[in-house]
Amino acid sequence: MTNTLYEIYTDDSGAFTVGSIFMENDDDIVIRGIDEEGKASAYYALPKKTVKEMAADTPYLQKIHKYMQYAAEHPFGGWFTLPQLTINPEGPILMQVLRTAESEGSLVTVCRMGEEELLCGYVRQIEKGRVLLDCVDPESAGDLSQVKLRIKDLEYIEYGSIANMLLMYANKRTRTVEYD
Repeated sequence: MTNTLYEIYTDDSGAFTVGSIFMENDDDIVIRGIDEEGKASAYYALPKKTVKEMAADTPYLQKIHKYMQYAAEHPFGGWFTLPQLTINPEGPILMQVLRTAESEGSLVTVCRMGEEELLCGYVRQIEKGRVLLDCVDPESAGDLSQVKLRIKDLEYIEYGSIANMLLMYANKRTRTVEYD
């Protein structure tokens, strides 16, 4: 694990994710994401082959470092911290993140390679290189149908983010209202 902050580019659009390397092996990488306010925002697990460039010490990252210092001195965001994520770098990282989400009952966001649509949902089953998601509508927090995906088709997995935790909370509250 490194504390070096990077701009991480996965395509040619110019968009990037800010974060530090949390864990990696020959095939995959987990990024500890940092948002535009300098706060830890999520874990992003992705195949290394999707990373096109990692830039360090840019003017933007210098600004984010200052934001991170401010956040450390004034913990205005103390109500949210990333969950623990235990990964064995010797094993398949994407699979381990999915198994963690499954055992924790956590909601994840996934993106398939070549697709723009993000899928949010609970990991229900992992079998034969595929993951079964109980999907949740990010707009209404209502339940959607199940989707089975090949793990090797995933561009990234977002785990532990505030957005996922809020959607999970809203989904559970929606279910409670529906079943009362």
